[in-house]
Amino acid sequence: SVLAFVVLNAASGRDFGPMRAAEARAAAAEEGEAAAEEAREEEAEAPGALDPTPGTPLRAVNALLPFGMVMGASFLGMVMGGLAHIGALPALGRPAANLVNALRFADSVTALLWGSVAGWLTSLTLVLSQRLLSLSEAMDAWTNGIKEVLEPTLVLLLAWALGEVIRDVGTAEFIATSLQAGLPAWSLPALISLICYVISFACGSSFGTMGIVFPLVGPLAFSVGGGEARFLYRCLGATMGGAIFGNVCSPISDTTILTTLATRCGLAQHMRTTIPYTAIAGLVALVCGDLAVGLGLCGAGGGIVLCVAALLGVQLALGRSPTRPQSDAQ
Repeated sequence: SVLAFVVLNAASGRDFGPMRAAEARAAAAEEGEAAAEEAREEEAEAPGALDPTPGTPLRAVNALLPFGMVMGASFLGMVMGGLAHIGALPALGRPAANLVNALRFADSVTALLWGSVAGWLTSLTLVLSQRLLSLSEAMDAWTNGIKEVLEPTLVLLLAWALGEVIRDVGTAEFIATSLQAGLPAWSLPALISLICYVISFACGSSFGTMGIVFPLVGPLAFSVGGGEARFLYRCLGATMGGAIFGNVCSPISDTTILTTLATRCGLAQHMRTTIPYTAIAGLVALVCGDLAVGLGLCGAGGGIVLCVAALLGVQLALGRSPTRPQSDAQ
């Protein structure tokens, strides 16, 4: 539902609620910035700390190569770290040293740190070799870059800490186990999705939610559904779909925090504009997908069509093209 809503929103250009107001403010700000940019060019204002100086040649390789190095070094680090971990395991029961097992046992955080270092060194080498910056200027830029990401990094660390506390006290397990007794079969997929919504929003991790809920859902779905494979697949699909909810809109999700960092949008504003969209998509998936299929009103394919139609109706009923605020227009 979220993916369908994104496509419909992008195709129609219509927004509603806090997102529409934010779009209007952004459009007004762009017009103001365009006029201000012309004034700045006339005044030959000095560039910011992370902006290139006027006349600096802009080459694509200076961006593509460092980013490629980050991705390549991170992947290579995960593979090598995973293979090293496999090699340190006892010979009895040691898994095969292949790519899948290497990624399974990899330490992704360490690999990403090494990939970041490799990307920074590559970028430093490029600007120094092309004489775009002196060593002192490059280190100043590096320091200013650290200042830009320091606050979001601290928020991310605190979010991870909160997620660990929630996991250690067993909040998610309590929510899941307290709601699983005495359920009719038709309601189980919808209830699983609802539980995953709550858990993923609380812990901010889709994979963490799946890891918590899958061991509970498998035996329960097999028992309630009488061993029917199709019913088991629907319950597992509800788990995976519902687990994405919090990953998109939870304030402690690393995806949410990194999105605010990349877009330079405040966390509060990001939450205020995205939660209505995510909540509507989640509600439509719950009613038109899980409940409709569970009650036998339609099949899985029909549920997808019904969800898309409902989201299209919401978009047409509530969506409007962003307009500038009255105060700006005047």
